[in-house]
Amino acid sequence: MKSIYLYSSVASVALLLSSLPLMAQTGAPYIHDPSTIMECDGKYYTFGTGGGGLISEDGWNWHGGAERPGGGAAPDVIKIGDRYLIAYSATGGGLGGGHAGRVLTMWNKTLDPSSPDFQYTEPVEVASSLDDEDCDAIDAGLLLDPTTGRLWLSYGTYFGFIRMVELDPATGRRIEGNEPVNVAIDCEATDLIYRNGWYYLLGTHGT
Repeated sequence: MKSIYLYSSVASVALLLSSLPLMAQTGAPYIHDPSTIMECDGKYYTFGTGGGGLISEDGWNWHGGAERPGGGAAPDVIKIGDRYLIAYSATGGGLGGGHAGRVLTMWNKTLDPSSPDFQYTEPVEVASSLDDEDCDAIDAGLLLDPTTGRLWLSYGTYFGFIRMVELDPATGRRIEGNEPVNVAIDCEATDLIYRNGWYYLLGTHGT
């Protein structure tokens, strides 16, 4: 009987949702390789390939104005304490046969370019790859483990391995002696999440 009630409830919700008008994001939500959306002082920010990014007051209407120096590709951002850590890649991305690249990190006290506290630190290299290596140092994904406080970086792209390495959450630098570990293959744009005692590595595959 419970299964019948459950099916009926799900069907009712599906019918209700199908009758609602579909709505698209408004403004100018155009960005390539967007980072995790991050809240800062009541606004939402995301960063993309090439530098810069988008800002939203409500999470729905987006416009340009976010700033990230360094150019590069496929950034990610995470809040640690009262600071924001940004990771991005200076890399060939496999284009033209070149896989040499670097993942860099930098800090800022705020993501709001109009704030007097807005000032990025100098970028620090935390991972790299060579031209003939079976991994490309691109597509950074950050996770601050809520159970241990340890900071992890995933990176890599479609043609080779996805790797993980541990960073120092106090400095954003790679922990001394910590070597990258291959954890997946044949995917890209990975991100890390923790839910209910499980760790998930999310990635995209195909076009």
